[in-house]
Amino acid sequence: MIRKLIAVLLIGVLFIVGWRYVNLDRLLADVYYVKVPSAEVATQTSHGYRYDLIGYDEDGKKRPLAIATPSLLAEGDFLKVYVKEEAPEVTDYERVNALEVPAQLKEEQQEDESEPMFP
Repeated sequence: MIRKLIAVLLIGVLFIVGWRYVNLDRLLADVYYVKVPSAEVATQTSHGYRYDLIGYDEDGKKRPLAIATPSLLAEGDFLKVYVKEEAPEVTDYERVNALEVPAQLKEEQQEDESEPMFP
């Protein structure tokens, strides 16, 4: 009887601790990387700003993504974004170092910067 009570209490404590420290927006989400463009790309909404970007996963596959933020993001920052299933809306994001970003994202960003602004 005491073992069952201890087991139930242990499961309860693990559940509470897990609920407190697990971010549900990141749980079972796909991870992509994006580079923040200039503020001119952002669309102002009633709740802040929206960025429509192309994200890259670890394998270099592209995917269109939308990031909603309360304020403008710093231009040139790399973000690790979390997306659930096939929805284009990002559930969570964090700033990362350029060393963590897939090589294809860096290569495409360098190609974009090397193109002249006017033909």
